[in-house]
Amino acid sequence: MAQGRLTAGPVIGCGVTRILHLACLLPGLSASPALAAGSVDPSLAAVASEARQTIEVINWFYVRHRACPQPSRPAELAELEGQLGDGFSAVVRDWFVEIRGISMSGSWLYYTSPRYPDRCTLWRRLDKDVTLIWRRHNGGRWAIDRGDGSAERPIKFAPLQAGMGDK
Repeated sequence: MAQGRLTAGPVIGCGVTRILHLACLLPGLSASPALAAGSVDPSLAAVASEARQTIEVINWFYVRHRACPQPSRPAELAELEGQLGDGFSAVVRDWFVEIRGISMSGSWLYYTSPRYPDRCTLWRRLDKDVTLIWRRHNGGRWAIDRGDGSAERPIKFAPLQAGMGDK
């Protein structure tokens, strides 16, 4: 696991900053390696880093139980919240768990299906359309959903130090 910054790859973030808004208006430009390498949005990496503790706990739980924590099981939800530590809460909201923490600027939503206990998703809406998503499947992957009907775009975070949950 590694905490980091964005590296070369698609830079998507409509609504995240004014600079990246241009990338949304010009879809061909948003996939440009030159733009991706030179116009990394540090605010996106900062938002993703807010999930570091939660991702570490999900991965810890997975190593111990070979499954993601199930919100429908009160003992697993309590274990998740307890491992998150002081200043964090994990509250069931319909089919999801809302995770909040003192180090977070907003809440994250968590979901896993009882049918696929090895897969779980953590996401945060950045604006009315754009969502940052982390999925624990085959090691953990980040993606951005622009909310415009297009496919999710993968995001890679470069390793700098332990703790980001991206492999």
